[in-house]
Amino acid sequence: MEIPHVSRPYMPGYGIAGPTEGSGLLHWSWAAERLTAARNYWVATVWPDGQPHVMPVWGMWDDSKLWFTSSTGSRSACGGSRCSPSSAWLPP
Repeated sequence: MEIPHVSRPYMPGYGIAGPTEGSGLLHWSWAAERLTAARNYWVATVWPDGQPHVMPVWGMWDDSKLWFTSSTGSRSACGGSRCSPSSAWLPP
């Protein structure tokens, strides 16, 4: 797997160091270990009218892809190319 580029967001006024300042960025292996060990993920998509849709799913991280189960008619299964963009994250 290609390791993603690590950077800080540009958020002036929020106390976040710029992309060339400070230290403390975590290596991709930190995220990969947590994604691999997890079984519960949150998936977010957007309804056609713009309303967000967020739901927990069971899944598995496979090197560079998140695989999860869902009903074929559910909003989370509609993420990807034929519907809205989606994102996923781990619960705290």
